Amino acid sequence: MTKDIRERRTEKVEDNRFLIKVSELYFKDGLSQEKIAKKLNVSRTTISRALGKAKQEGIVRIHITYPESSNMMMEKEMEKRFGLKEALIAVPVEGQTSAQAVAGQTADYVIRVLKKNMILGVTWGRAMYEFVRRLGEDERTRALSYRNVKIVPFLGTPSEVDRNYKYRMTYSNTLATGIGDILGCTSYNLSAPMFVQDEQAKNMIESIDGVSKVLKIAEQSDIALFGIGSIGADSSIIKAGMRTGEEYEELRRQGGAGEIVGRIYDSFGNTIDEKLNKKMVGISLERMRTIPIRAGVAYGPGKTEAIRGAMKGGIINVLITDAATAENILEI
Repeated sequence: MTKDIRERRTEKVEDNRFLIKVSELYFKDGLSQEKIAKKLNVSRTTISRALGKAKQEGIVRIHITYPESSNMMMEKEMEKRFGLKEALIAVPVEGQTSAQAVAGQTADYVIRVLKKNMILGVTWGRAMYEFVRRLGEDERTRALSYRNVKIVPFLGTPSEVDRNYKYRMTYSNTLATGIGDILGCTSYNLSAPMFVQDEQAKNMIESIDGVSKVLKIAEQSDIALFGIGSIGADSSIIKAGMRTGEEYEELRRQGGAGEIVGRIYDSFGNTIDEKLNKKMVGISLERMRTIPIRAGVAYGPGKTEAIRGAMKGGIINVLITDAATAENILEI
């Protein structure tokens, strides 16, 4: 063996010893890179590079053990295919409904991302109602601080108040108040109808100081959390009186796929009901798209088309759904 070969092998062994030492201190002993750098008298950059090299050379192999009920691979596929920031797919456990599982996943997400000084905008929907119920049961909210957080609705309330108490509890103002009470932070009400007779009335109402103030806060939201409505027989646009049965059928013929903040959109996320759009009191889909985090909450076989349209059109960049719905979306 030549001297050059022996020297290279010695250097390799010494290099590996350093990589192993750094890896043990970081992965086994749990020291930070900064503490390791001080301990070994090198720079933090040297430690960072050593950890990267240890992985490249196979000295460190990372193995992640997924829980049996995990759908993380499906979440990754959804994020990649539709360009989402994040997909969260709930898996109902024994004795749990999809509504409960999705509500729990939504509560987890909000507790994770909502921080002090943020504005959370919400809209209506049954999925949102279930989320607020679940949030109220979560003990973690008692220990967290939501200082200077604001909860604001994105649209007004239907003029015709439904006799069904549970349905009334899905209105945006009610949900915003509920979230504010649970988190101990400020909530706002949009004291206006959801839709009016014409564009002139809409402009007049939105110019009122109290309404204008709330809408401006809504447009500055850091997080938008909203249900995704379907254009089906049980559609909220019919229940809320926004459209008659005949008008609803016309929307279907025009390619209507879903409803978000009272706006009807097609399978590519484009608003198609401009006539109704000019009557709605609240934030528009165009304004919605400027909010950094736009989380849509929806599940069920009737929501597949609406969810796909919302993702394709960039209306949402975070999806919270259940496993069965996610499978239907990915199969198409």
